[in-house]
This record gives sequence, structure tokens and C-alpha cells, in this order.
Amino acid sequence: MLLPSLIFSLLTALATWVVIRRNPAIDPKVTVTVLTLLLILPLLTFLPKHVITVATSATTTSSTSHIPSLLLPVIWLGGFLIFSLRALNDLFSFQRWHQQSSPAPQLDLFQETLSQLNIATTVQLRIHPDLNSPVVAGILKPTIYLPSNYRTWSGDTLKMALLHELGHVQRKDLWAAALAQLTCLFHWFNPAVWWLRRTFLTQCEYACDAHLLNRGADPKTYAHALCDVAQTASAPPLALAMAGHVPLRERILFLSNRSNRQSLLLISTILLTATSAIALSVVRFVPQQNAPEKVAPIEVFTEAELRFTANPFPAD
Repeated sequence: MLLPSLIFSLLTALATWVVIRRNPAIDPKVTVTVLTLLLILPLLTFLPKHVITVATSATTTSSTSHIPSLLLPVIWLGGFLIFSLRALNDLFSFQRWHQQSSPAPQLDLFQETLSQLNIATTVQLRIHPDLNSPVVAGILKPTIYLPSNYRTWSGDTLKMALLHELGHVQRKDLWAAALAQLTCLFHWFNPAVWWLRRTFLTQCEYACDAHLLNRGADPKTYAHALCDVAQTASAPPLALAMAGHVPLRERILFLSNRSNRQSLLLISTILLTATSAIALSVVRFVPQQNAPEKVAPIEVFTEAELRFTANPFPAD
């Protein structure tokens, strides 16, 4: 499945790049679909196969075919273990980072934003001394972390910051980000997959902005809040920051001139993505077997035949 995954990821990365060039704030459904298909691509190998013969050199195939079949799994497993250990280190680093935070005091504004978005999930609110911008993290226990200077913010800025992080919780962006990270673990060798993950995180910020505006947030107030909290773009591992992944200028432009005409393009791209993934999974390329060369039959002569055909006057 190495070759199909490379071909599929490159084709979908190119299609995604073309789509986001037309509209950088397009909904990340296409990217999530691509990452999901890449993750389940090995399972698609169990589909019935259509064999396509490919002309190859018989000598080259016979001498080198057994070498990659032995080395590639070992190389992939080594890279998978390295990136898995890195992911575990990020998880432990986040746990240590979380322990440095403290519970936030009861905020009526926080309960108001929960009610505004109709969020029934339990969301914790904590204060972290090393932050300058709010972040959200936690798949099973979503938590919003505010910087210690949040008390200096205006009421509108704090409300928009809370709405933004709660928007990520409502949209399940943290789950999708974990899916993207898991896909990168299995496809660590493929730069197109890492680019798709980065693109997805960028699209999440745009989609969350649009999500809040569609629920009544004032664009000007929201833009001012972005400017107030965009002092840093840093975020701990496994977290999404309000002021991260997307240049502030691009988000302000999106807030001032946004378009929702993308449903047909989204559906078309998703269908094309799914179709290409299945097509690459059901096609199996087999090297063409060259017909064996015909060997002239060896003639067997009896002793009588040899005497009859022998030259009676051999040369001296």
C-alpha cells in the first residue's frame, strides 16, 4: 500500500491546495475526509482487486524485487516507533504543562457563553501563567486555558475568546486534530500528509470563526478581540490556540469579506477524493511475465545413422 498511499496523498494534496487557493477559509471537511481515507487505506486492500499488467524488465524484477519487500516494513516500523515515542513525549509534556495551571474563579460570562452555544458537555476553565492567548485542549475532558492577564481584557474580548474556544469544542476540532496526528504517525514518511495536517489546523481556525459569526457574533467585535489576544501564536502540544496557525491579517480579511458559496465544491471534492482512494485500492499492478525463450530440440542420432551420414573421405 506504499505506492497507492503516496499517489493518493499527492493527488489530494494538490486538489486541496487548488481549493484553498480559491477560498482559504473553506470548511475543512475535505481535509478531514482525506486524512480519514489515508488512515483506513490499509483496510481497503481487502476489496476485490482488478489486476493490471505492467511491462517491466524480467532481469531487474527478479534481482531486486525481494530486497524492498524485506527492507520497507522494517524502515516503516522504525519510523513509526520514533514518531510514536515523540507523540508520547508530547502527551507527557502536556500533562506537566497542565499541572502548572490552576482552576479559574467562577465566571458568569463563561456560563453565558455555554448557554449561547447550547453546549451540554462539561468544559473546565483554568488559568495558566505562561500563556498570552487562550487555548483549548483535552478530547475526553475539554479544558479552556486562559492567560493570567485575562482580567485586563474588556468584557467583549473575553466573551469572544471564550466563544472561540468553545466553538472548537462544539465542532469536535480536537477529535479531528487527533485523527490528523494519528494519520501522520502511520504515514510519517509522506510529506504530503504532514502538509495536509497543517492545512487542516489552519482551516479549523477559519471554520471556527465562521461558526461563531453564523451564530450571531458581531464581526467587528470579534476582529477586535483577535487583535487583543494575538500577542503570541504559541500553543502546547495537543492544544488549539485562538491566535495560532493563521496570520492575523488573513483572518481579519475573512471576517470582513466572507463567502459561503462552497457547498457544491465541497461535495464534488469529497466525492472525487473517495472515488480515487477506492480506485487505487482495488487496482493491483502486476509485472508482465515474459514468455520463456524456445530452445531448439536436441537431435539424438543412433550409431547407424551416424555411420550413414558420416563423411567417407575425411580430410587428413
